Amino acid sequence: MLNALIYLPMLGGGLVWLLLRGSPGAARRAVLTLALLELLLCLALWPHGGGFYAQVQTPWLPSLGVGYTLGMDGVSFVLALLTAVVTLGALLVAWDAVDDWAAFGALILLAEGAMMGVLTALDLVLFYVFWEVMIVPVFFLAARRGAQARQAALRFFLFTIVGSLLMLVSMVGLYVLHGQATGDYTFDYFKLLHTPLSAQASLWLMLGMLAAFAVKIPMFPLHLWAPDTYQRAEAPVSIILAGAMANLGAYGVLRFCLPLFPAGAQLFAPWGMALGAVGVVYAGLLALVQNDLKRVIAYSSISHMGLVVLGLFAWQRQALTGAVFLLLAHGLLVLGLFAVTAWIEARGRSLDLDTMGGWFRPMPRLGILFLICLLAGVGLPGLANFVGEFLTLAGGVERDVLWGALAALGILLSVMYFLRAYERSMLGPLREEAAMADLGLRETFVMGATVALLLWLGLFPQVFLAPIDSVTAALAYLH
Repeated sequence: MLNALIYLPMLGGGLVWLLLRGSPGAARRAVLTLALLELLLCLALWPHGGGFYAQVQTPWLPSLGVGYTLGMDGVSFVLALLTAVVTLGALLVAWDAVDDWAAFGALILLAEGAMMGVLTALDLVLFYVFWEVMIVPVFFLAARRGAQARQAALRFFLFTIVGSLLMLVSMVGLYVLHGQATGDYTFDYFKLLHTPLSAQASLWLMLGMLAAFAVKIPMFPLHLWAPDTYQRAEAPVSIILAGAMANLGAYGVLRFCLPLFPAGAQLFAPWGMALGAVGVVYAGLLALVQNDLKRVIAYSSISHMGLVVLGLFAWQRQALTGAVFLLLAHGLLVLGLFAVTAWIEARGRSLDLDTMGGWFRPMPRLGILFLICLLAGVGLPGLANFVGEFLTLAGGVERDVLWGALAALGILLSVMYFLRAYERSMLGPLREEAAMADLGLRETFVMGATVALLLWLGLFPQVFLAPIDSVTAALAYLH
């Protein structure tokens, strides 16, 4: 089933591109069917025990110590399920906005399969292969929308490649040091967990891997590629970037940086918490002064991911659990918010807040669902973000009051920039008199399902807190 999770979308997307290039309607139906099957496959892998309850282990390049090893635990399941939901949601958002569905769908499905590989690979070489494969389709997707989009996509690609090369150097360094210490040269994750490392070697190797993960998160100050890329790309691509791929950076820190390099991670932890807290406030302040709605959402995403970074490097059970749950909430929130921008643009309107105003009257369904998403973004109790933010801040303050308190200011800033954006777009006098159609059936379904999930996770968080905590509880004891 883990192999199917990875290769069903990859192979299916390839077949769609080969066979249905001249039939956009059939290609769209095939792509959506594959995305739905992927979601159902994720649900079939629901956790039924602690640790890695699903594993595949086969020799691949035994002479080099490389194996084909896959595994899934509570954290990788939650993020894989989120990836499947976000991908299906992004495709539904793209319903009328894409003409070349064969190429677009194939690239989306290739990226989805690679992301599933990243979340399940337990051999460092295999992980690196999936990590690199993931970059290629997303680059072409992000570059589809004109010259400015191509420039932003190129910046994303360069940042990612440099980070990936540093990660590769760290992987090879760990391979060599493990072999010298034990006589067993291997890239097997479980064996590398027991590599004897000095504190200095552990720190440098950890920083090399962190470079790749920090770019993806995007973590301050390596976030510079993100605002332009999120803004210039088509909304469905922005959903994939911010709602699915960003989570993989945080997953990499949790899965590799902390357990493989505990001594180095402990040395870096105060700096990691500081960068996370500064990123929360810095991106929040920038979101507060943006006039483009998509750019407001982009900086809000970076701010929320800064809180995740704080929780990861707090390296405390509540904080780690809260950080992973916040990834879940953030992915759904990004889906809802970028969907709103897609449907505003589909109605021929600009996302410039200076040209908006009074849109609640012609579009009350959009106005209500948009408001609920924004309330989730500000951490309103009863919605998903509150649970993740509360746990993350509680653990962060326990580790370091200063950085925990500074990150808490991000909650206040989110209230300011989200309500400012809502007031300028939905309330006040109607600035454009032309008729604007409210959400249709498909659009209402996507937004309604997103809001329902945000509400469900806020009211019944234990459904996902239990499998997450089964992993983070063991990880917290390494600190």
